[in-house]
This record gives sequence, C-alpha cells and structure tokens, in this order.
Amino acid sequence: MIRTRNDGKASHPLAQMFNRYYWLQIGLIALSIVVGLACSAWVIKGSLLKTALEQEMEHYWLRIERNPNADLPDTKNLYGYRWNTQVAPQPFKDMRLESGVHRIFVDGKERMTVYGERKGQHVLLVFGESNVNKLIWLFGLAPLMFSLSVLYSFLWWSNRRARRYFSPITRLANALENIDWAHQDTQASPFKDINTNGNMEAEYLKQALEKYHQVLSEFIRREREFTGDVSHELRTPLTILKGNVQLCQAKYGDDKALVRLHNTIEDMQLLVDTLLAIARNTVKSLPSEKNFLSRIVRDLVESLDAVSESKGIHIHIQSDLSEQPRWLYPSMTQMVLSNILRNALNYSQGSQIDIIQQKNSLIIADNGIGISLPNDVKVQELSDSQLSLKAKGHGIGLQLVQKLCKQLGWRVELFDRQYYLTTHPELDLEPTTGLIVVVYLS
Repeated sequence: MIRTRNDGKASHPLAQMFNRYYWLQIGLIALSIVVGLACSAWVIKGSLLKTALEQEMEHYWLRIERNPNADLPDTKNLYGYRWNTQVAPQPFKDMRLESGVHRIFVDGKERMTVYGERKGQHVLLVFGESNVNKLIWLFGLAPLMFSLSVLYSFLWWSNRRARRYFSPITRLANALENIDWAHQDTQASPFKDINTNGNMEAEYLKQALEKYHQVLSEFIRREREFTGDVSHELRTPLTILKGNVQLCQAKYGDDKALVRLHNTIEDMQLLVDTLLAIARNTVKSLPSEKNFLSRIVRDLVESLDAVSESKGIHIHIQSDLSEQPRWLYPSMTQMVLSNILRNALNYSQGSQIDIIQQKNSLIIADNGIGISLPNDVKVQELSDSQLSLKAKGHGIGLQLVQKLCKQLGWRVELFDRQYYLTTHPELDLEPTTGLIVVVYLS
C-alpha cells in the first residue's frame, strides 16, 4: 500500500521502514548515552570518590603521626577542618558527625565529606564536588557528543547517498502498484518519467517493467477487442433467430418448444450484452431496476424446470417473508445465479437443491457428492485461487461468476455441507454430504 505524506507525495512502506529504523537507532543510542553517563557519574561519585576520600584520610593520619602540626589539605578540590576539643566548631556544632564518608551540609551546600577521630584529634575533610561534574562534562559527555555528531553526520550523508540509488526502485514500485488497468489503454507508460539517477540496475528494471507493461497492455487490449467483436458477431444471428421464432409463434401459437426457444434466445442476448459491457468496462451502463430477488430466483428456477426434471433433481425455494425490494442489475444477477444453479444441476449428482433466501445472503445447497476443498479446509472463498479447484462448470462458469460478483460488490463462498450445518443449526436441512454456495449480497 502506498501512503500519502502531508506534502502530498507518496511514500513506500519500505522507505518508511528504513527511516523508522534509522531514527530508532539514533534514539536508542542517545538513551544508552544518557544511561551510561548516569551510571558513570554514580560510580565515580559513589565508589571512586568514597575510596579516594578514605585514602586521603588515612594519608593525613600518617602525616599527623610524623608531624603533629601537619597542615590540613588545602587544594581546589579538597580542604578540611581540625579541632582538639570535644566541642565541634561553629559550622558543625549542632551536627552529629559519624566516622566515614557521608554527605552533609557544609559551606552553604551539601557536600561529600569524610570524618575521623584519633587520640583526641577530630578531622573533617570536604571534597569540592562541583569540579567533578565539570570534569564529567568536559572529559566525558562533550567528547562523546562530538564523536557521535561526526558519526551521525557521516551516516546522514551516507543515507542521502544511498537514497539516491534506492529511491528509483521505490518510485518504480509505486508506479507499478498504482497502474489503473481499467484505463491503461488511454495512458502512457507509468515508468516513462522516472529518473534512475544513473543507477544501472534501476535502469534495467525500468526497461523490463516498461516492456512488461507494453506486452500486458497489448494483451488486455486484444482480449477486449476479441470479446467485443464476438459479442457484436453474435448479436446478428440471435436477432435473426428471435425474429423467426416470433414469426413461428404468430403462425403456430405459443407452443412450449417455441416459448422455451424464445426465452433461451433472450437469455443469450442478455449474456452477450453483459459480456460486451464487461469487456468495455461499462457495466454501470447496464439497466438496473428495483426488484425482488425472490422474483428473479423463481423465474430462473422455472426456466430450468426442463433441466431439473431430466436430472431427477427437485429444486425447493425458501423465500424471505420480510424481503424488501433492492436495486439490482437483472442480467448480471441472473447470470450469477444461473451459473451456480446449472453447476449444481449438472454435477452435484444429488436429488434435491435448496435455495434459502436470507436478508443479505442467498444459500444454494445440494445433497450430492460435493467437491474436495484444498488443504482439507471446509470453506473456500470464490477467487482466483478457487479456480485451481478445477471444478466443472457450465459455460464460462466460475470465471464469469467471479467477475460479475466483483462488479456487483458481492462475495461468494463454498462450504462443505456438513460443516456449514454444524455452524448454522438454525437451517432446516439434512446433514448429508454435498456442497453449499453462499452469495453475500452488498
């Protein structure tokens, strides 16, 4: 599926996937940097500084042993306090000092300190922690950000360079996906204006797609011309036959054989007109009318009486008592149902066909031998894959049913009879072998 961006340009899902992973990678690396720096700061402040302060305190006690008047440390990052009395100096008078490394409020700020007492000497060393934060930023985060900026600038440049070669393939895929085959005979090649930017592989692919489009368009055009020509050629003999049958009816009366022949000719004319409309993609030009589906079904069953009697198959109709008239294309509706019913009559090898009309569906069930559905499934939608069943049909059969249902917006599914009745116990049908065809109406 091609998605439209806010600027109106189409983007292919493959390009979106690459962009999504690209920015996801940047986000994850940024998150890992933040977590790594936080862990580093915690390790530096919590473990390394604690050990360093404890060692500084031990070193100072060694200096005191060598020189009782040794000066306190007084550097940019470390300074201290010392007293000999039991009463602490004014800044620490109200504090309860404990030996070891602790964080206490000193000189207007909470700082990391180490406190110790030996032979009446009290020593408190204070670490200038603000300098550590500056060092972490200066020697940790800043170089890392600079190196990542260089790295991702190169990756961005590489991505732009790669997109130059990748985007022609994306545009070719978009053009192929958006071909309007219904009107392709009036349009130029969709690949003609795509620039491959010197990418030889994309250029070869473009030429192959243009050739494929030309061959396929020519095939579709010939198929439509052939269908149209055949439909036109059939109209003339059908018109002559219909005229002669009408003359015979006027001369000999409404004989059953003449009536059946007249109805068959009308059905053939209807079929020819519908096939011609499908070939020209002008189905909407066919006449539509508001009608009862049950009326079309009954007329169709009456026209098939001779076939059902010769096969020994009884057709039973269950109409929908609350049925409302709906807009229908009589010719297309009749052809869809006629193909399904003729298949059931000719190939089911059963004794009865039930036609059950519901609100938005029509069920046609036979009690014959059924067919083997692929992969042992019990339901199969009528589509291109359904044609691989190689089920026998009448005339153009399943292919025509498929095309007509697509035009009508209907859906047809084939069910194993026993399976369908287990999932729809409300139907009053015997659970015998056979096939059930369900036509879902729009």
